[in-house]
Amino acid sequence: MKKTILIVSAIVVLVVLLAGAAFVGAQLLAGQGQPAQASKGGLTMMTSQNGKPVQAVQPDIQPAKELPQTPADVRGVFDHRKDNSIFVGTGVVLRTVQQDQSGNVTSSSTHDGPIVEVGVTPQTIVYSNVTNRQFNGQPPSGKIQQVVEPGSLDEIGKDSTVLAWGKKTGDRIIADVIVYSLPSVKGSNAGG
Repeated sequence: MKKTILIVSAIVVLVVLLAGAAFVGAQLLAGQGQPAQASKGGLTMMTSQNGKPVQAVQPDIQPAKELPQTPADVRGVFDHRKDNSIFVGTGVVLRTVQQDQSGNVTSSSTHDGPIVEVGVTPQTIVYSNVTNRQFNGQPPSGKIQQVVEPGSLDEIGKDSTVLAWGKKTGDRIIADVIVYSLPSVKGSNAGG
């Protein structure tokens, strides 16, 4: 059971790192920003087992060809949805996965930046990040090709990571493209 939790935790770490790495990779490929800026606003994940942090190595992620090759306009963790908008908690995101003494696994997310409204139109393309399916629970190594497939806003929920590209209108973004990663925590009510 502990080995399964460790493998599941590694998958969750991978999903979060994929989202952050896709942004950083696109930003560096585009020659924009500085590494300090990219890491400050990146996604951070902490996992624990019996109260002890589990470290993860950041893989070399190659962004999916379906996604824009520019930095995402919004990246963070799903907060809530209202009508045709999703609200994303930004800044440094901390996702925690824990197992209690009875074996139940839970996940939670926090962020230190503002919540940004992402408007969705009929023209918005929505993708699900399914990269972790190719590893069958094994930790990845070397270069990893990000894989996305058509997704649904109805699938985005608690502890999902979200990246959005679009046009800024006031305090919100009208999305052209959204990609989300579901939490991969088995045994919790977080989905995945």
